[in-house]
Amino acid sequence: MLDKIAYDYVTALRKRGANVAKIKYELAEQVKKYSEEEKAKLRELIQKWLIK
Repeated sequence: MLDKIAYDYVTALRKRGANVAKIKYELAEQVKKYSEEEKAKLRELIQKWLIK
């Protein structure tokens, strides 16, 4: 589940003309209910996808 969220986030950011603030806000709203462990794992996954 976290893999898909991270991948979708990164692909949305890479689209031409992406509204970065809106995408970040939507992600923040989506992960509010997650634990700190899950948030840390999600950050790691996003970093992994951004590097590729």
